[in-house]
Amino acid sequence: MLKDANVPPHDEMLENALLGGVISYPKEFSRIEGYVSDGSIFYLNKSKALWKLIKRMIMDGEEISMPTVSASLSASDKQLGLTPYYVSGITTDIPMVSSLESYASKIYEQHLLREIINSTTTIQQSAYDNKVSAYEDIVHAHTHLGELISFKPSQGFSIESEMSETISSIKDTDSKLIKTGFDGIDGLAGGLTRGEITIIGGRPGHGKTTFLVNLLANLIGAGHKCVLFNRELPNSELLKKLIALESGKLSYAMIRKGIYSESGIVELERIKKFIVKKYNKNMLRMFDNIRDFGKSSAEVKRFKPDVILDDYIQLINPTKQIEQRRLQLESLVNDYKWLAKEHKAVVVLASQLNRGLEMRSASSKPQLSDLAESGAIEQVAENVFFTYYDYKINGNANKGKNIITIVARKVRYGETGETDLGFDGDKARFYNSVEALQEDMANAMKVEKNEKEGLIPF
Repeated sequence: MLKDANVPPHDEMLENALLGGVISYPKEFSRIEGYVSDGSIFYLNKSKALWKLIKRMIMDGEEISMPTVSASLSASDKQLGLTPYYVSGITTDIPMVSSLESYASKIYEQHLLREIINSTTTIQQSAYDNKVSAYEDIVHAHTHLGELISFKPSQGFSIESEMSETISSIKDTDSKLIKTGFDGIDGLAGGLTRGEITIIGGRPGHGKTTFLVNLLANLIGAGHKCVLFNRELPNSELLKKLIALESGKLSYAMIRKGIYSESGIVELERIKKFIVKKYNKNMLRMFDNIRDFGKSSAEVKRFKPDVILDDYIQLINPTKQIEQRRLQLESLVNDYKWLAKEHKAVVVLASQLNRGLEMRSASSKPQLSDLAESGAIEQVAENVFFTYYDYKINGNANKGKNIITIVARKVRYGETGETDLGFDGDKARFYNSVEALQEDMANAMKVEKNEKEGLIPF
């Protein structure tokens, strides 16, 4: 018999057999619930209603049997065709207990097929309406169909399997952790964990963006695929910092001004080849023209990076129409959280700070409450770090020009605290320690002294 093309995939006999089996073998409910959940996977309204009734009775500790279920039917249930006669019928010729999970799996697959039909119909209609750009339609389609890929029935809890996975993760911690390349930070947090979010906050001019560039360089150098979303600055500005960082000879200030000697131009060509090779398309994708999360998510799903870096989360356009900005950001961070878990990626989000920080004493170090819309961001993130440039506040009175402090205010699986990093603004470079900076500066002076013609002045 040919199927009616207009009728979505479903199987009434299969739905009846599963429901009748659960009534007859109520101990199987917990195993089947992972597939069925709230009953929405059923096609027939009476099947949905009957599952809801069974679930309610079990949650209330009531006995499940043909007589008790029949006696619990309401007037509205009976209007849907749920009668004692119907319940008696589906429990008369019941399947074997071993078949119930297989039935539930097949019903779930039919549910997914109906979801595909609904999603693609919506996508087609949007294309016909031609009210948004083709690219937006593609992103919409990619997002919705991508969500269906992740739709999997919840499997029943098994202490054996959970313990096996836990022991494996303990033995293979390195596969989940990604080191930042800064010993002080890794000492506090252990590294950055896949599936988790780290926030980097800081005052303007306190090295937040430069730190992200240095973190990117460390991650790429360690062989981790990265995607970087520049919400505020164009890619060219980030690349200028990267040139200064990787060269070690070219001044960032001079790079921005575009003033070079002949030797400077030679060095620029050398470092261009180095960067193109190290940061190739298989290792890095950079975007400065994407503002909404949906498009960002599509690029992540396409590239499958190990690390996602986003400079300035407050500039992301939300996917959901929510009026309150705090709730918008909460939704965005949660969306990023799910994206991180889905792709087993590390997410690093740069955040602006509230202006209230400037109302306190000038030397105050940032607190969690200083994050813009802090309640929405801080609660979801596993780690919250701040860059603090004491020199910017106090001049040479305290730590001096070449030290920036990383303040760890929240480390879910590590320790809060502080660590000083060496900082050379002229090279746009962070060092593992102040000692490493001093050693590098001493070596540079030796090289300059021995060179007949240096690269400075430009």
